Amino acid sequence: MIYRNNTINPEKILFQILDELRITDNKIKLNASLLVRNLKLSNNDEFWINIMKAIVVVCDENKYTFSKAELCDFLTIGARGLDNKKYETIVNSENQLMNKLVSDAIFSIYKDIMENYDNLDTDIKYNYPKIILNIISIIRRGSDISGEKVNLYGLERYYLKNKLDAIDKKIDVSESILDIVKKTDNTDEKKSEASSLQALTPPSMENTLSKKDLVNSLSLITGRKKNELNELLAKIPEQDSRKITDLCANYSKLQKYSRLVGTEEFSRQIEKELGRKFNDRQLQHATISIRKVKTYVENVLDGKFVPHGSHGINHVKHNLEYGYQLMGLIEYRRRKYSH
Repeated sequence: MIYRNNTINPEKILFQILDELRITDNKIKLNASLLVRNLKLSNNDEFWINIMKAIVVVCDENKYTFSKAELCDFLTIGARGLDNKKYETIVNSENQLMNKLVSDAIFSIYKDIMENYDNLDTDIKYNYPKIILNIISIIRRGSDISGEKVNLYGLERYYLKNKLDAIDKKIDVSESILDIVKKTDNTDEKKSEASSLQALTPPSMENTLSKKDLVNSLSLITGRKKNELNELLAKIPEQDSRKITDLCANYSKLQKYSRLVGTEEFSRQIEKELGRKFNDRQLQHATISIRKVKTYVENVLDGKFVPHGSHGINHVKHNLEYGYQLMGLIEYRRRKYSH
């Protein structure tokens, strides 16, 4: 489906898709429409992915299990749009080889779903739309929802790996859709999400470290030389510098959480210090963020978190930072968007 102007109605398109999928649950329709009603059309593929993303998020929250037919239709609509012939004409005219790669991979995924889906555990079935969403994202923009680039030649291999990892590595896209909500005009949902994050973090952690202490902590985290770290700190944006400073100010907590990650004591310790319970999704974010502290810090220092898409967001960086915010390790700061 190709759009020519900015006057399209995202809710109308959403309902068309849900009708095609034969999803009639009114709660799912209402909640999904709340997520997409303020979507702006700046890029066809990004717009389409965000519509599909909203469906996955809401179905996941409502524990809606897709049938085999719904999954296959979801993949077809996500990859090709509502008007298959129009989409195929455009793709064929641009790159027939790529279109054949995509068609072959989609056919293999269809076949696997039809032959094996009914025998899967319920937990995997709940995660299957997220796996398919990543496939859609790769087909349309060359990277999955987290921003990881995947060559179309490896599309089927990526699908099989995600299927095998589905139980241990649940693919979460819920926080990414919040980026879209935050980019729109002020809404009650936007204010609520911001307030909930602000409630989790200390009043202010800025300027709590001297430059010397900051570099010492960074040297312990990364293993790099201090003169190199001083040079890198002078180059990174102020917003990133504040986040790294926040993490280093909480270096003792990082050490403690790193020792506990993967154990039941990890969640108990965090909940005790914050005075609130974590749900499974929040705990997953916290776990991944702690395990990737070194990677996060080094990528920020080296400028490797390149923004993706029209919203100027690197989803890997965003999701890791969300985990640190949940644990109160970095301070929540309202992001400024240009309209």
